[in-house]
Order: sequence, then structure tokens, then C-alpha cells
Amino acid sequence: MGTRKKDSFYITSMVKYLLMILFLFSLIPSAFAQGDLLIYPKRLVFEGRKNIHKLTLANTGKDTAVYNISFVEYKMTSTGQMKKITEAEEGLNFASSNVRFFPRKVTLAPNESQIVKVQLRNAKGLADGEYRSHLYFRAAEKKAPLGETAKTKDSTIAVKLKPIFGISIPCIVRKGVNTTTVSISDIQLIALENNSYGMQFHLNRNGNMSAYGDVTINYITPTNKVYEVAKMKGVGVYTPGNLRIVKIKLEEPEAVNFEGGTFNVVFTENESKKILTEANLSL
Repeated sequence: MGTRKKDSFYITSMVKYLLMILFLFSLIPSAFAQGDLLIYPKRLVFEGRKNIHKLTLANTGKDTAVYNISFVEYKMTSTGQMKKITEAEEGLNFASSNVRFFPRKVTLAPNESQIVKVQLRNAKGLADGEYRSHLYFRAAEKKAPLGETAKTKDSTIAVKLKPIFGISIPCIVRKGVNTTTVSISDIQLIALENNSYGMQFHLNRNGNMSAYGDVTINYITPTNKVYEVAKMKGVGVYTPGNLRIVKIKLEEPEAVNFEGGTFNVVFTENESKKILTEANLSL
């Protein structure tokens, strides 16, 4: 009887622990969730003496899921799209040959989490600069139970599309002094559908490493009242690119028209909230 009570207490404690983990994930801004997979943190940066990171993966779905982990190489376009590439180029060096991770496959039951260890190695011989690859988490295709066959009607050929789910996070190695600076230019107020407004501007990067942070747009009325009208987290300008064209929809406050006044666009560092650059557009 005592053993059963201990087992019941252990199971109850584990369930509470896992639920607490998932709740905390929902409160962490640097966690990355897509589909039923939640990852924390959403980017890895090795710099200074930092040579080990731990990624936490959690399955928020109702079914057991299997994820294969690998590296993939991307180049960012000026609009923020990630284009898959296979060869490094000037100003874009890969980190994959200097980073290892374990395990390479993760099986997660519903509401289960697991740690993936990511370690930097053989970095002493690297030249100063930035090296970037992306850790890719690809969901394994679910196999049909043994003995189950595809059903067809008459002689019709049945085709079933099975989307394969996958997400990636940047893994960055930095060595040497960071000389990167950013600036904002070409701010425009643009009209969108349904009588709404958006803002477009250029985020310019100069230096030897990528820029990454959050964008906040405030509208200051002619009577000096301040309203936050847009926020976009996790905006990057990755090497070797020097330009990111950012477009954000604005939320127009009730009883406020964007007539006169000033828009203040601020780009802050993601972790420290330090202001990296800001610019104004006066109407």
C-alpha cells in the first residue's frame, strides 16, 4: 500500500512539474513556439567565454512527437526571408563545423520536455568575426500502424499529402570586438486595406556582426500624448546583409487620427532593452 502511495505521489508531482514548465514557457518572451513544439531560448549566441548552451524542448500537443535535429544554412534577404544555401560567402561564415549538439533525435510525449546540449568546440583557431548556422528541428513523419493499408474506392488513385513540420533557430559564434552599428532611415506611413495604416522603414547595419532586437513604434499626438501603436520582436539583420526593409501594421488608438503629430521608431537590443537607434517621422 505504501509503494502505491509513493508511486501516486511521484506521478502527481511530475505532472505538476511539467505543467509548471509549460506555464513558464508561455511567460518567457525569448521562447519560440510553432506548432506543438516550444523551444527556449529562441537563438543561441556563443561569445566571450560562453561555450555551452542548453536548449529546452517541450511538446505542447496531444500526441507523442519525434524530432530530428540537424544544421541548415540560411542567408537573409532584405525583406527578412531566409534563403537556404550550401556554400559560405564573403561576410557569411558557417558555425556548424565548430558546434556540436546532443542528442540528435528527441522523442517527446505530450506535455514532456527535454534538454538538448549545444557546445562550441575548436574555436581558438577561428579568425575574428561572426559565424552562423541554424539548428533545424524536423518532425519525423508519423508511420501508419502495422497492417493498415491505404483505402481506395473503385480504381481511383488516392493521394494524401502529409506536411512535414520543421522550425529552425539561429546558432551564432562571435569572436573579437563587435563593431556593428545600426540606423533607421526611409520611414514612410503607408495605407493598408480596410482603412488601416502601416509603417515601412529601412533598418541599416554596418560592421562585422549581425544586429538583432525589437522594434517599437510610438505615436505622439500634437498635444504630446504618447501611444504605442506597433511592436515587432526578434528583428534581425544578419551578415552579410546591410539592409532590412521592415513593414509593420499600426494599431490606431480609439478616437485618435494619425493627423499631425510624430511617429517615434525605436530599435532596442532584445535582451537588455538598450536603445540601439531611433528615428522620427513628423506628419
